[in-house]
Amino acid sequence: MTPPQQPPPLRSEPGALGSAASSYSPLGLNGVPGSIWDFVSGSFSPSPSPILSAGPPSSSSASPNGAELARVRQQLDEAKRKIRQWEESWQQVKQVCDAWQREAQEAKERARVADSDRQLALQKKEEVEAQVIFQLRAKQCVACRERAHGAVLQPCQHHILCEPCAATTPECPYCKGQPLQW
Repeated sequence: MTPPQQPPPLRSEPGALGSAASSYSPLGLNGVPGSIWDFVSGSFSPSPSPILSAGPPSSSSASPNGAELARVRQQLDEAKRKIRQWEESWQQVKQVCDAWQREAQEAKERARVADSDRQLALQKKEEVEAQVIFQLRAKQCVACRERAHGAVLQPCQHHILCEPCAATTPECPYCKGQPLQW
């Protein structure tokens, strides 16, 4: 049985995590102690990167590290600028969203008040209609419901029948059984 083969060393692409000349060393990727897998697993401790250190660069590699440091700082500044733009955009969107929510709440409240007013108006309309119907019926003959009542019945004094119905009805519809006297 043959032992498993080791994967070939990783090559970095230009512009991605350092220069093309940098490679994985015992210290880690681009001189950072540990590996990227330490960061993913959570065992990475945030120590300052030698690339981003604020100290003066060593004289032996002053120009390559200085140029790379300037490029990384420029990328960092650009990323910070984009984050500020996104935060400003987010705040604007949030303000617009909050305004829309306030408008929606106000519209809901106005709709609720309008519905309440509508219900109250419908109730008043029904009450007025009932009163009008009652008054109209109170003036109608209780026998034919076509003409206004006009006859006063004797001896009970009810005023509920029209003249033609009073002449043909033998007793008062309210008194039931008491004969009318003419």
